[in-house]
Amino acid sequence: MNLELLRAIVAHPQDLVLCTVLRVRGSAPRHAGSKMLVGREGRLLGSVGGGRGEALALAEAAARLGGAQPAILEIDMQGMDAEGPAMVCGGTSRLLVEPLGERTSYRVALGLLEQGLPALLVKRLDTGLVALLDAEGAWVEGTLPGTNASHASQALEHGLPVLDEAGQLLYDPLLPKEKLLILGAGHVGTALAALVPSLGFEVTVGDDRSSFLEPRRFPGGVYTLGGSYADIVGAFPFDPSTSVVIVTRGHLSDLECVRLILPKPYRYAGFMGSLRKTRLVLDQVATEGFDPARVAALRAPIGLQIGAETPEELAVALAAELIAARRKSPAYEVAHAARKARRLAP
Repeated sequence: MNLELLRAIVAHPQDLVLCTVLRVRGSAPRHAGSKMLVGREGRLLGSVGGGRGEALALAEAAARLGGAQPAILEIDMQGMDAEGPAMVCGGTSRLLVEPLGERTSYRVALGLLEQGLPALLVKRLDTGLVALLDAEGAWVEGTLPGTNASHASQALEHGLPVLDEAGQLLYDPLLPKEKLLILGAGHVGTALAALVPSLGFEVTVGDDRSSFLEPRRFPGGVYTLGGSYADIVGAFPFDPSTSVVIVTRGHLSDLECVRLILPKPYRYAGFMGSLRKTRLVLDQVATEGFDPARVAALRAPIGLQIGAETPEELAVALAAELIAARRKSPAYEVAHAARKARRLAP
């Protein structure tokens, strides 16, 4: 659940229903954890797949507005006739359609997220009861018996809900706003800053050249930081939901930025460059006493290999890797292993 959705749940004064994809099998338009918030005026935020499947979810949600008991909705998309009315995606989705009555757990969760702290909603599928755990596994609002510490830890670690069908419990993680720090406001940095806000990132661009930070160069909502790169990195509020993309104007400033960010908390970090440049930079920081595991985890050259050349194409490649990191896609580690092999090749 993202921060925008949580704020809407807390702020909306009228009856609401939250639809959550619990599980998918086969081909489905949205992954487990996708959400749609529904009020008396219809869909407010989010999506559980669009089309006829979402229409079924909206109808079920409308029927439960003002109610107390949740429902489980099965959506079958395995139709065999291209000209028939049945959906033909080739899979099934199971949805929780949940009337939101008492919202204290959501309010407390919002307070934690606004402090940059993750939290975990635990929901009973059969009764609709909701309680809240913090990142340490302690109850901060309500309690629910029968919770599984391993399921809770898994949900928070991967940022995806965990469904315990036997225990009739859903572990639904709430993670702080994803922040992206782009170090370098050249062609690639500005192209990336224009692209990724629509992907849910809060974007900050830093550069030691003040003329490159003029507001007209960036879309609304993108923050800028000037000064030396040491000043920029020192001023930025790093946390485990932070991603860092280093695309400065040269290898010396790239090396400086790598040194500055390595001790910081983040989820993803990398820099752009040729294989020779990335070898030199990584070899240099490896000799300087930084944690070898963190050095090895740096993505360099950054971005998925899609044959990108222009700044706009490179921004797409970088954004694709950020998404792969967010979703813990197998493509993320496959790409990292491939780039390491290329760097080590004679």
